[in-house]
Amino acid sequence: MKELIQNYKLESKTFLIFLIALFPVTLLIGSSFINSSIVLIDILFLFILIKEKKINFLKNQSFYILLFLWVALIINMLLSINIENSLSRSIGFIRFVIFVFAIKFILNKNKNDDRLIFISWSIIFFIVSIDIIFESIFGFNTLGFQSYLPGRISSFLNDELKIGNFYFGFILLTLSLIYYSLKTKKFFLIFLIFFTFISFIIGERSNFIKVFIITFLFFLIVDKTILWKKLLLFFITLSLIFFTISKNKDLKERFYNQTFIPLVEHNYDIKEFFRFTTYGAHYDTAIQIFKNHAYFGVGLKNYRIESGKAKYENPNFRFNEKRKTTHPHQVHFEFLAETGLFGYTSFFIFFLVFLKRSIKIQFKNKNIYHLSGLLFILISFTPLIPSGSFFTTYGAAIFWLNFAVVEAFND
Repeated sequence: MKELIQNYKLESKTFLIFLIALFPVTLLIGSSFINSSIVLIDILFLFILIKEKKINFLKNQSFYILLFLWVALIINMLLSINIENSLSRSIGFIRFVIFVFAIKFILNKNKNDDRLIFISWSIIFFIVSIDIIFESIFGFNTLGFQSYLPGRISSFLNDELKIGNFYFGFILLTLSLIYYSLKTKKFFLIFLIFFTFISFIIGERSNFIKVFIITFLFFLIVDKTILWKKLLLFFITLSLIFFTISKNKDLKERFYNQTFIPLVEHNYDIKEFFRFTTYGAHYDTAIQIFKNHAYFGVGLKNYRIESGKAKYENPNFRFNEKRKTTHPHQVHFEFLAETGLFGYTSFFIFFLVFLKRSIKIQFKNKNIYHLSGLLFILISFTPLIPSGSFFTTYGAAIFWLNFAVVEAFND
């Protein structure tokens, strides 16, 4: 009987490892698959904890501050302009809390399991990379999907042009595996340049900027090469990018004509530059909404309702008629508009506590996977750079997966 129970526990944990290892695949399929996978991982994880009587695993600082964040979102929901809209995102946030600790439960406990998961994630990342290159050459991906916007790659996401976020979320985790696996570090540098370049040809400007920053910071920290060689590599990467821009009319339009030229025309005045972009109209509307709902915001998923109201019209912004959208396209403005000072302060306290502990542990242990997730989290909150919604299933799943990796190595 004991042997049967032991085998049952082993099979449950094996299945949990399998689900986590293949989780990036669900990100390429759609929100319903992502949510189903997260819920299944959560249920299986809780089942294992109960069966093995390891509920104490959840009794730590990070779990309590995540619960604090969840409670803050519920309070925000109750004070929102439309509770029904906010309900699913606010209550449903608990799935990410459990998801974080399911990954933490598996990682950093068994080196073979860790390696299996990181290898699986990296293989999926490599497949996506090859698919992106294929689409950039032939105009459609390996499944026949084709982007509707020139200069943008859709890859496996078809009509959803957000593969750049996937790339941003997994590039450092893959580079970490490569760094640990290769004996000759010069090959690591080749992969770093290769992946950074692929992020560029995707055509998502904001995600490329973030990728460029995190890969450069990652390289500065982990590589032992002397400074002038690091700077040389930096300029080689930039030269490759500029050469590609000069030869590719679609990328030239996106990165040079739509970004660099307007900056020059406005004397590098960022505020003036944003006045002539759709992002500027979104940011301005979010700021106005925040001013009208300063304490608790309008509630999660309510920006899409509030942003279209006539009182937010601002003729100073060229694309003001496009201000109505699902979210403000910038994480700080999203927090302020939808959760107000209460929610924004709650998030600030949460991340301050988490980052203080994590940075201290990074200096002590110098684990590369830990560093990867930490850099991802820090750069995700870069001000002004456009971003996807923090609370959508796709974006949130990528963010909390990286958060879970950091938390796993925080012990």
